[in-house]
Amino acid sequence: MPTTDKGILGRIGSRRWRPWRNVLLALVALSVYQYASEGSISWPGAVVDKVGGSLRDFANRPDASWRKATDKLEELGAAREGRPVPEFGITGRVVRVADGDTVSVLDRNNTQFKIRLHGIDTPERDQRYGKKAWDALADMIAGKTVGVVVLGKDSYGRTDGTIYLQENNINLAMVAGGHAWWYRYYAPDEHLLQAAEASAREKKLGLWAQPDPIPPWDWRRQQRYSKKP
Repeated sequence: MPTTDKGILGRIGSRRWRPWRNVLLALVALSVYQYASEGSISWPGAVVDKVGGSLRDFANRPDASWRKATDKLEELGAAREGRPVPEFGITGRVVRVADGDTVSVLDRNNTQFKIRLHGIDTPERDQRYGKKAWDALADMIAGKTVGVVVLGKDSYGRTDGTIYLQENNINLAMVAGGHAWWYRYYAPDEHLLQAAEASAREKKLGLWAQPDPIPPWDWRRQQRYSKKP
């Protein structure tokens, strides 16, 4: 059976297109009227601007999910950019863990450095929890290659520094895990250590699970006094 192509006018006249026919005729009439009265047809641009504005308002609403995600990414990016990149004065393998806050690092030139972890103080080896603090540090870095941000020398000639295992601040990890105290007398401005200790205290992690943990500096003083004649 031969088919006939009614063309666009024929399609517009079909039942399926009847609802749109009236809309199209109205738009044609509006265009003719606007051109006759203003010399141009401006309504399509106005419609586009109106629709576009509505879409922008909807997309930019405060509760838009994409905006929340973008804000979160920007927040994380700002935090990452604001984090100082460590400059290691020493890089080498941890060859000895003396206690919970002192290690020896051997660099590529076979030079050995004794490192005192800056800003923290762990229970002494003979003190309650001292062995556990020692084990905690050994589990983290013994035999591993670390970087040390050198901050100076302590009164015993040891290198005072912050140890990093990749991006992990080991000094901070010891305090956060409840294995060390924030050494407030020698590092009063280390607010991250202060916050980590407060969190570990609240959660009763590590040494904070004890009923009355004694600060290492008080324990050492007690030992000195007890040995006096």
